[in-house]
Amino acid sequence: MCAAVNEREEIERAIRSIFESFQSGDIHGLEDMLAEDCTVWDVFTPEFIVGREARREFHEADRAQSQARGPLTWNARFVRTEVWNDLALACYYLDFEYHEPGAMTGSVRITDLLRRENGRWNVIHHHEGLIPHQLDSGH
Repeated sequence: MCAAVNEREEIERAIRSIFESFQSGDIHGLEDMLAEDCTVWDVFTPEFIVGREARREFHEADRAQSQARGPLTWNARFVRTEVWNDLALACYYLDFEYHEPGAMTGSVRITDLLRRENGRWNVIHHHEGLIPHQLDSGH
């Protein structure tokens, strides 16, 4: 059981390091945590991002918009982290706040699929989605 807890903590630390890299504008650090064949569905982008070059272009544009928006703070709230041998699933909420000049707050729910390669966890799919608003009782 202790090994399973340690693996979950290791995965959650790895995921947090991705957002730390994003926050500091370190695209190389961010990309270093992604597998070569990693795919991305970002909440603010309609395209399914496939391949290292497409991810690099996306991350460059994403970094530019983030820096133009203003300082970013965030918090990851993990709901479920499961490990099956060399595969892992992490489901979490990411609460974020951009400060002035482009102030904005929100939360997204994220599912990451990770693969352990050479003793290291890398994300093989990152999927973000908006949190649905509560529907009216009449729906």
